[in-house]
Amino acid sequence: MPRLTPLQWSLFAVLLLFYGFTVFALTRDYYLRHPPRPLAASQTAGQGAPPPPSSQPTFIQREVAGMGEPAVPLTSQDPEQLNDAGDQLFGQKRYTEAIPYYRRALELDPAAVDASNDLGLALYYSGQSAVALEILRTGAERAPDFQRIWLTLGFVSAGAGDQAGARAALDKARALGPDNAIGQEAKRQLDRLSGG
Repeated sequence: MPRLTPLQWSLFAVLLLFYGFTVFALTRDYYLRHPPRPLAASQTAGQGAPPPPSSQPTFIQREVAGMGEPAVPLTSQDPEQLNDAGDQLFGQKRYTEAIPYYRRALELDPAAVDASNDLGLALYYSGQSAVALEILRTGAERAPDFQRIWLTLGFVSAGAGDQAGARAALDKARALGPDNAIGQEAKRQLDRLSGG
């Protein structure tokens, strides 16, 4: 075995440190971009599991990022505050905890289509696709011109394996405003369904 000089040992140590740091940085970057996804409860029950939320924050997550616990009790009589509390938990990816707030908001105001939309998403991300679809369909029937619920219904339908239902809902979302952000997202999801 060749003998190394102190300078060669130093260079070798620097090279090892650089290599280790590079591997660490690349691994960290990968996991920040592709966080591990927990096994959904519906996978263990044999149902089709929803795809986990993407690493891109949703509109709710952007609005409430960094907020703590909701200050509104579930006994509140204000549906708007209850929906906001649900949004706060949803934004923290605490979907199961958000569900009772959305349910209570809908109990107080059954016509609150925004709460129907948000409840549908929270149920879907909690592995309850069938209930989510029921809530979203009811909300879409109550407010057929509310574009976002059609987008959500299309997204959840696609995740639940109903391609025809997804296309119909996404087409409706796109028709309600093809040039706005929701219409463009509907088109993107339609393209994805078509394999394009």
